[in-house]
Amino acid sequence: MLTLQKFNENDFAGLIAEVPDARFLLQWSGPKYVYPLDDAQLQATVKQSTGDQASFRVFKAVVSGTLETAGHIQLMNINYPAATCVLGRVLIFSKHRGKGLGKDLVSLAVHEAFDNLHLNEITLNVFDFNASAIATYRSIGFVEYQFEPKARPFQGEKWNVIKMKIHRDAYVPQ
Repeated sequence: MLTLQKFNENDFAGLIAEVPDARFLLQWSGPKYVYPLDDAQLQATVKQSTGDQASFRVFKAVVSGTLETAGHIQLMNINYPAATCVLGRVLIFSKHRGKGLGKDLVSLAVHEAFDNLHLNEITLNVFDFNASAIATYRSIGFVEYQFEPKARPFQGEKWNVIKMKIHRDAYVPQ
């Protein structure tokens, strides 16, 4: 089981260590970060997460009853008047993969968005080749609403993007 805690400068090195190359970074974070991931990029994100009406909420996932970080997740582009946000940068650290923690992590973030921030809709983007992430999102109640073929170029490849969303009314707490 996991708990969410605020991500801060003390967590930068652990997250950076989980990003081995440019392909992984793009798959995990989309185009906003550039390889190599560094403190300055993370600091800019953390800066967006300050204040009651912050446009970002950035979390680390901690294994319950320990101090061990098992992952990272962000609620981004929070629009309080529209009651929407984008879920992204979801990562279970390599040591903790294959244990079902991804579903726990996403469920905690959805709970945060709906129950604590009082938002009504969460969207996300996922590459179509990331089958495990897609299955996780579907298991929580996200549905596909748009497919963007060849939306993200990477070293001569063009990756397809699936856009998914969940509305508060469709969410069943896990």
